[in-house]
Amino acid sequence: MKTLLVLAALLLSFANAGADILAQDPYNTYLWNRSNVIANNGQVDQSPWYEWWYYKVIDPATGRAFFFTYGVINPWDSGKTLGGTQAVVDAGEFTAKTMIDQKFPVAQFQAAYDRTFVQIADSTATDKALVGHVSNDGHNMEWNLSIDKNWSFDAMASTKTMKSDIYWYPAQASATMNGWIKLDGVTYHLTNAPGYQDRNWGDGFPKWWTWLVSNNFKNSPGTVLAAGGGEPKVFNTAYVQGLCIGLHYNGKDYAFRTFGGDNVSFDISWGKWEVDASSSTARVTISANAPKDKFMMLPFTSPQGATFYDYETLTGSMTVKVYERSSILAEWKQVGADLVTDNAGIEWGTPTPVSFTNLFSTAVHLQ
Repeated sequence: MKTLLVLAALLLSFANAGADILAQDPYNTYLWNRSNVIANNGQVDQSPWYEWWYYKVIDPATGRAFFFTYGVINPWDSGKTLGGTQAVVDAGEFTAKTMIDQKFPVAQFQAAYDRTFVQIADSTATDKALVGHVSNDGHNMEWNLSIDKNWSFDAMASTKTMKSDIYWYPAQASATMNGWIKLDGVTYHLTNAPGYQDRNWGDGFPKWWTWLVSNNFKNSPGTVLAAGGGEPKVFNTAYVQGLCIGLHYNGKDYAFRTFGGDNVSFDISWGKWEVDASSSTARVTISANAPKDKFMMLPFTSPQGATFYDYETLTGSMTVKVYERSSILAEWKQVGADLVTDNAGIEWGTPTPVSFTNLFSTAVHLQ
């Protein structure tokens, strides 16, 4: 009976939504049950589902890197018939390896279809502001940040019509954040801090995923790199490896997509990520690395309740080289100097827990 009442309330709240959903950035809004809401057909999806809004920022004054995740799993499942059902706010800091995970009933989750707005209990996130607090395991973290968007990358351009178990969309591949963060009694005041926000959603997790990002390159203000991919299951039939790369450099946008027909090769050995991607007239190479003590494991929960282990750092080292040529018969010529940063986000996720010590002593190649 409780589930029926919840579904009835959802239908009532959606009744007048339909044609009014005209978001400027639809992938940065609530996506669960969206097609039914637009069609105003009175139906509610009740299949496995997850989506989250992820934010990161690096304090220029201290070099400390913070992250925040607002998410929901199986938003229709008020009776918790699936093991992963929950709303969650995660936050933490990488230098001290502090992660605070706070779970809530799905009834405490709200999100908007026509704009970027998420609320879980009294923590809220939009594309312009981030406010909240979490407490768990003796740690406490509060934050109040404003966000100014600098650049986004349409990672959905070649996959929006492709059925995948997971999608990635860097809605604010580059952003500037101002405000404060208070962690375990210490307050950090952020001024013009390099930030980032992306979206993930789907009905299942891939065999593995990877991520490389930065908007804080030395001697190259305004340059942004955002790369994400892995081995998702597509069209409910086969697992396929792929990577999508967006680069904003010298006022120009570059894009390389495996599923868009570009040549993209990558080799991930623990401690080092190597990428080489090219279209007919542009090419980018990426070399990223970080020692094991910079990584922290962030767990993500599947709709069914399984744990996905995400190994991540926000302060890795990365070198990016950009090349162009006038035609496919011409030689590549490097554009500008090497792009270098020590504020790179580097990530690898797997459904199997692994040992950092073993990873960094034995190469694990993914090609």
